[in-house]
Amino acid sequence: MRAYIAVFAAFIFLLVIYRVTRGSRRTKPRASVPGETDYEQGVSAIIAGDRDAAVRHLAAAVRQDPRNIDAYVKLGNLLRERGQLRQATQIHRELLLKRRLPPTTKNEILRCLALDLAEASQWDEMLEVVRTLGRSERGEPKMLALVRDAYENTGDLDRAVHAHRELLKAEPGPSEPPLGVYRAHTALLSLRQGDKARAKAELQAAVNESPEAVAANVYLGDIARDEGDTGHAIAYWMKLLSDRPECGHMVFERLEKAYFDTGDFGRMMGVYEDVVARAPSNARALCGLARMYERKGAIEEAIRTAQEAVKHEAGTLVGHRELLDILVRNGSHEDAARTALALVRRLSDETAPRKCPSCRKPLAEPGWRCPNCRAWTNAC
Repeated sequence: MRAYIAVFAAFIFLLVIYRVTRGSRRTKPRASVPGETDYEQGVSAIIAGDRDAAVRHLAAAVRQDPRNIDAYVKLGNLLRERGQLRQATQIHRELLLKRRLPPTTKNEILRCLALDLAEASQWDEMLEVVRTLGRSERGEPKMLALVRDAYENTGDLDRAVHAHRELLKAEPGPSEPPLGVYRAHTALLSLRQGDKARAKAELQAAVNESPEAVAANVYLGDIARDEGDTGHAIAYWMKLLSDRPECGHMVFERLEKAYFDTGDFGRMMGVYEDVVARAPSNARALCGLARMYERKGAIEEAIRTAQEAVKHEAGTLVGHRELLDILVRNGSHEDAARTALALVRRLSDETAPRKCPSCRKPLAEPGWRCPNCRAWTNAC
């Protein structure tokens, strides 16, 4: 019976290789080099960045020599990079059925399989694979990052935080965020799961542990506001403004509404003046200050401040929008201003979703990690 199973597995394996080779023939073949084997040409193609040629040559190499484990491993990795996750996983799983694999080779295949499963978001299976690795292999930064992401995606956030802490010990540096930032990130996940108590505790721990997690004050303020504690909400938002005025756009509207609800809206003038004094090029603060001047009836000062915002608006067009709003509301060249305002609002990306700097997919809300590609982002 085992012999039949082995024959059947080998047949399926060769069928995968055939399909892979067939699919890679659509592109122009890489010129062969006299004297080089298919395996050597496959490795050369990887170095040259010709992935299609690499797949073609490595598939030929494993047909010629089924004992070439490294060719199989590299082929599976290339298929994962091309998004052919089922084939990549199958190749790496089949390799593990081979007998007498050296421990280092087996561990390398297990690591590749873990990457396949992570890319396919098969987190529970990925964790099972990682558990079969040796202690030193499990402690590698790449494996720790995968374990953290697996726990994060399966909702085990306490273990995710622990894994991130271990990752920082193994690889301290700028590639991974500080612990406080990661705790703030998991707090947002807790909020989405409806666990407000855990989210609040993690956000408070985040701001205490890492200055980089200062944007957690936005969400601490939101929780306080939802609990009816407007005073503490304002304190959290003002803490963000004090520490990072460039992140003020995250709380300006929140503060305006909070001060309006408490009957103390006039304080927003002082808030905007303070931010502009410390960060004169903050276009959003200048726009807010222009609105305050307009409310006071100081129209010329409002226009002047909005014009200053135009100088610093970059690609957002917030200054133009505020200036034209003020002109329209106060009857200055009304028809022309309304036409220009409609044009600017159509062109402006101010209301467009923030995009991930890595994959360029829209980000639904301010946060520290892209849900699509899992790249770390600046919450501001």
